[in-house]
Amino acid sequence: MRRSWLRLAASLFILVGLGAVGQPTAPRDAVTVVADGSSTVGPIPQAAAAEFALLYPQARIAVGISGTSGGFRRFLAGETDINNASRPIRPAEMATAQDRGLPYLELLIGLDGVVVAVSVNTRIFKDGRPVLTLGELELLWSQEAEGLVTRWSHLGSRFADGPIVLSGAASTSGTFDVFTAVVNGREGDSRADYFGTEEDQLLAEQTGADPFALTYFGFAYLEHNRDRVQAVAIDPRRVVVDPPEEILQEINRRRAAAGKPPLVAVRDLQPQGVLPTLDTIGSFLYPLSRPLFVYVNARSAERPLLGAFVEFLLEKVADPEFMLDVGYLPVAPELLQATWKVWRERRTGTAFGGQFAGLPLEEIARLYRLHAGL
Repeated sequence: MRRSWLRLAASLFILVGLGAVGQPTAPRDAVTVVADGSSTVGPIPQAAAAEFALLYPQARIAVGISGTSGGFRRFLAGETDINNASRPIRPAEMATAQDRGLPYLELLIGLDGVVVAVSVNTRIFKDGRPVLTLGELELLWSQEAEGLVTRWSHLGSRFADGPIVLSGAASTSGTFDVFTAVVNGREGDSRADYFGTEEDQLLAEQTGADPFALTYFGFAYLEHNRDRVQAVAIDPRRVVVDPPEEILQEINRRRAAAGKPPLVAVRDLQPQGVLPTLDTIGSFLYPLSRPLFVYVNARSAERPLLGAFVEFLLEKVADPEFMLDVGYLPVAPELLQATWKVWRERRTGTAFGGQFAGLPLEEIARLYRLHAGL
């Protein structure tokens, strides 16, 4: 039976070894490692920390959950040793690190897909097929939709005339950054009238209880909540099908005012979406696939305990059974080789220069291997 690590992810910290640690303010010592960041990535180091504690019972490993952006703020302030990140470091964060003289290591540790989910008892889709085009997602989630697109029938005739109930990642989350960049073309471009949180398990539970709700979160939370929610298949075409003409005209008027191109309607299209699976995420055929990272303070890496924990973590993420058990995909051997090389040679900086969203798997692999010197 697969272990339920999601119960660990639902809490804000993990207790390992000597005592309770979550958002510690006391100075770190030789037997303490402090990590924070993404709620999506968090279950991976949490699971590794639980096993690491059996080997090093004198150690404390604190894994906080404050979102990728919130975690980077703590990391760049020198409060943490590790930041778990579901997106690469941004240009502004890179600049802060440089200004503060904080060298960091970017370690690619896994693959994930941002899942768009609805209740297993959803009543959103008239024909019962949960599928959305990227254009329909953009019509639903962009800033211009706020106060305008409020009923599912505003998306088109395939949808029921019920109230739209949206939830998803908080704005501090890397999942929010990836989702908004891919769906709306720009990080942070999102309507604000939705429930946002870092507690992905709560998103699954709330959405599962409401037949008109839709949310998004990491693949692991789909895997552990299939009795509550189901994935929406994503058609990568950036078109809408047949929204009411008045909705389409008004959304495009607002988009024009914001300097955005119009949404295009294709009235006779039959959407054919791609579901998030191990195969479609691993091949990046699923449009919302992404890599996952941990960032390590290069100075902290000189401490023996931190070095031992990072090595243990990298050994665990190379184990497909471990990764699938937590709910994620292992990276290909050639990418894991690059991760090990970055770590062992202490290659600081980032492979992506702050530009990342929408890159295909082949380009991600090329850039990261180039960064590793391979």
